[in-house]
Amino acid sequence: MCRGFIIILIGFIPFLGSTQPTELLPDLLASYPTANAQYIPARLNGFVSTLQGKRSKHSDQDFLKLIFRESHRKFFKNYKPYTQFPEIFEEGNYDCLSATSFLSLVLNQFEYDYQIIETNYHIFISVQTSNGPVLIESTDRFNGFVSDPKEIEQRITTYRANKLSVNPSESDKVHYRYNLNLYQLVKPEQLPGLLYFNQAVIAFNRKNLVECAAKLDKANKIYESPRTVELATLLVKCAVESDLNEDEKEELVKPFVKYLRSTSVIASR
Repeated sequence: MCRGFIIILIGFIPFLGSTQPTELLPDLLASYPTANAQYIPARLNGFVSTLQGKRSKHSDQDFLKLIFRESHRKFFKNYKPYTQFPEIFEEGNYDCLSATSFLSLVLNQFEYDYQIIETNYHIFISVQTSNGPVLIESTDRFNGFVSDPKEIEQRITTYRANKLSVNPSESDKVHYRYNLNLYQLVKPEQLPGLLYFNQAVIAFNRKNLVECAAKLDKANKIYESPRTVELATLLVKCAVESDLNEDEKEELVKPFVKYLRSTSVIASR
């Protein structure tokens, strides 16, 4: 069962149509190697400073829309699945998880009241403004700022359905569908955990079980997501069937034993 399918990452599905970094930034940068650890905070500071000078000229909701528009104009250039956070600054690449992480940093700076919501394959932001709620779909450059209550309700209904849409170019592949129905809040400080989780999925799809285990363990220490159980179970089954020696298998499995639904997988070694 470890061959012939791929796991979908968070952020797989695009929807088309103070001046100091917060404490979240170092953890986001630590989630992926970058040679620009000093350059990135400087760019973020400059962006926030520029916005700060325009805040008094806009209503609460209009300023939020400006943040959304300027983030796309200056940073979110190319939608690319599986983008890691530093790539936003280095290459202009983004997906829903990396872009949501970026927007979370900016919203923190301007003290917006917001929530981050994850579903099986997606993540988005809900912001409460003085003019009413706004839904932000970070991967929808033109229609991702939603303030109409009926449209917000329609979008949320779509998100709750947790349907998997697959790119036609990958229709020949068998995609793993999570046995979950996620629709839950994520704290900003848990976002690095989701970035590590995506890295674990990438490693799994490349059949690098050792790297997958290391990334999944890091992810789980930050955010014990329900999806961890599913990936951990698959990882252990694949490790048992792999060519790893017994000591390597035991070391790989150790952090995830508590998530297994039965002991039969371990016993089959």
